[in-house]
Amino acid sequence: MVSGGRGLGSAEAYEPLVEGLAKLLKGASRAASRAIVDAGWVPYAKQVGQTGKVVKPKLYVALGISGATQHLVGMKGSDNILAINKTAKRRSSRSADLGIVGDVHKVVPKLIEAIKAKQ
Repeated sequence: MVSGGRGLGSAEAYEPLVEGLAKLLKGASRAASRAIVDAGWVPYAKQVGQTGKVVKPKLYVALGISGATQHLVGMKGSDNILAINKTAKRRSSRSADLGIVGDVHKVVPKLIEAIKAKQ
């Protein structure tokens, strides 16, 4: 599952980053934090968290998600969590099995390129 948060910066970034990465990860669902659902970037049906869906995928990729408690409740049962954030101080980064400190607009395109090169 690939999920996006406010750290994406805009609704327009959801498609290339979240959708783009999810398409390469066969069978990956797309999700979102409450912040971007409330902002109207994506529909409520994609919301993960205490007030959304509770998910337990094998891999949960959090892109630009701060890690508010309500969101962590919805994804903490994931087998593996990868968080990509500008700062390691975000709760989602501290809860992750693997964290990448960097700008999602730079890291995710490189990740997508690397996955495509392996296919």
